[in-house]
Amino acid sequence: MRTPRLIPAPTASPAPLSRRSIPLAMAAGMGLWLVACGGDPGGGSDGGTGTLAWYTTCGDPVCRGYTAPAGIPLCTTQKAGDVCSSDGQRCDPKSDCNALLICAKSDPKTSPGGCPISRASAKREIAYVDDAMRGRLAHEIETTRLATYRYKSGGPLRLGFLIDDQPLSMSVDPSRDMIDLYGYTSMAVAALQQQSKRIAALEAQLQTLQAASRCQATGLPPTRPTARSGK
Repeated sequence: MRTPRLIPAPTASPAPLSRRSIPLAMAAGMGLWLVACGGDPGGGSDGGTGTLAWYTTCGDPVCRGYTAPAGIPLCTTQKAGDVCSSDGQRCDPKSDCNALLICAKSDPKTSPGGCPISRASAKREIAYVDDAMRGRLAHEIETTRLATYRYKSGGPLRLGFLIDDQPLSMSVDPSRDMIDLYGYTSMAVAALQQQSKRIAALEAQLQTLQAASRCQATGLPPTRPTARSGK
């Protein structure tokens, strides 16, 4: 699946936490738990000599078991790191993460558009998400339309969203016409952070109301925090 660019959303202050928000946060957390690094090597180690060799592809971002790819022959004796002779040739090692072997001069996982790399040393123009952007990302997650579907080529029933519904989302990779699960999961993290702030604010309000209720029951005026002397 592929990843959309950010869809602008209202930047007004967050609405009070609804009953729907907490299950959403739990679901996002489950999505985070499912995400794992793809690229099951299927045996052997990748070569790096600059000559043609077998390399593993990224595989599924979430390992859910082997699914036979259409039009890719099964590997026989090929292993990652072995020398090969036909640039671009692929074979299927039957990886649980659905990684393939590809004959190439360099590791495709380290090239642009390859597998996600989380180290700052591999990135530029790093800008941390602020509260306004976090709110927009959370809003997009909350309004994403989920659908079940099957591929026309066959396979199991799947769950996800369609690029057609939000083509400009930051969870879409438009160049490859697929959803960027790494970006999508990061948006779920933003939604969790946003809802955590709302929950903390509601808990503070609840404590204030409980204190006022106790004071009313006893007939005592509510106490106010006193400033510390600093000594």
